[in-house]
Amino acid sequence: MSPLDVSVTASGTDTVVTVCGEIDLAVSDGLRQTLEDELRFTPAALIADLSAVTFCDSTGFTALVQIRAKAEESRVPFILVTQERALLRPMSLLGLDAVFNVHPTLDSARDALSR
Repeated sequence: MSPLDVSVTASGTDTVVTVCGEIDLAVSDGLRQTLEDELRFTPAALIADLSAVTFCDSTGFTALVQIRAKAEESRVPFILVTQERALLRPMSLLGLDAVFNVHPTLDSARDALSR
């Protein structure tokens, strides 16, 4: 099993799910479930901080796309935070950079929400 460390920080302005490690078949369902659970609280915004994710396979991207759709249905902004080439390159190749709202830092994501 791949190690994945996930923590959740909720505030009045957003909920941040911070993820560290590798997202693959062994952990993608758990990550999707964590994000879904947070969406049930209808936060002002849901931010997945993937800054410390070093790998993401197709099951991970599928889980993120599913969460994006559920967030859109709930009218909750869903933002990804990463500067990692290991995520940005496959997102670009798959055309997901046009699907996801991606910011390089948590501060820039929060700034975008406040505008």
